[in-house]
Amino acid sequence: MLYVKKMLFSTGLLDELSTTPSIACISTSRPIYLVFDQKSEYPVYVVRNMDDPTALYSHKVHDHLYRLVYDLVPEPIGVYEFSGKEYDIQKGVEGSPWFQLKSKIRTAEERARLEKRMWQTLCDFQAGIYAGSTSEACQLKPHEELLKAYSLYQDAGEVPSIELKKIIEQAVKDLLLFPDCLSIPQHGDFCLNNLIIDTDHITVIDFEDFDITQMPMYDHFTLALSLPSLGEEPKDAASVFANANIIMEANLLDIPNNLINWHFLHHLLLRLGPWSTGEKRKPYRYWLKQVLDCFLEDQGKGLV
Repeated sequence: MLYVKKMLFSTGLLDELSTTPSIACISTSRPIYLVFDQKSEYPVYVVRNMDDPTALYSHKVHDHLYRLVYDLVPEPIGVYEFSGKEYDIQKGVEGSPWFQLKSKIRTAEERARLEKRMWQTLCDFQAGIYAGSTSEACQLKPHEELLKAYSLYQDAGEVPSIELKKIIEQAVKDLLLFPDCLSIPQHGDFCLNNLIIDTDHITVIDFEDFDITQMPMYDHFTLALSLPSLGEEPKDAASVFANANIIMEANLLDIPNNLINWHFLHHLLLRLGPWSTGEKRKPYRYWLKQVLDCFLEDQGKGLV
């Protein structure tokens, strides 16, 4: 990590620190370096090596989002070149990721208060995106988005069951009765693990999947499926579209309550497309397939 420290010295950013920095590397598919001032509990800077197109896309999205939602995302500092490589540097934020925080949440009341804050953060995040996206509201056709997700599901090697084919046919018929809904770019992975939680503020991170869809409520389903109050039972997750926060959002978007389940089906199929085929997401994909099976079983009971 010496070369990261040398790179930071070359930018002049370390001049702002009062002590010699320490650097920790988070081992992920793409290393992330956390730069600490010895007097700080939280990272002062976060550094990423921009060595692939995904990193470049994420940086551009991050820069754009900061202009729309300001401190709901970390402040981007810029891209710096050093020894033939480019690095994306952003300011660190105060707070903890969920895996560090969950052991401190000891009561149902504490969990409920935290989850309420997460839902509010999602609402604020999407409100900022929508306000800054276009001057005129754009519409999309939910039945077309569902069929696109269904196609991607098959592209990922999945063979649709007879039950799924019947459900898709019914969903398209129902969605055609309300052919348009508001188009809102989605974060793409607005889950518990992509939130940095502080006492009075929550920061959203990880923008590699931004705009994976503009189907409204996709992020709401993602958050709902990740919350600790849901648990891990696929049967419980299969009815998450009845969550009060999701119904409230649907009402705000003029989406009829009897169509929320088909929006959730779109979510499941899109998540079970190429998005989750990698080794890293293999356990989650397996769980989602169980959720889909339970969903199909429940929804199939209502078909003639």
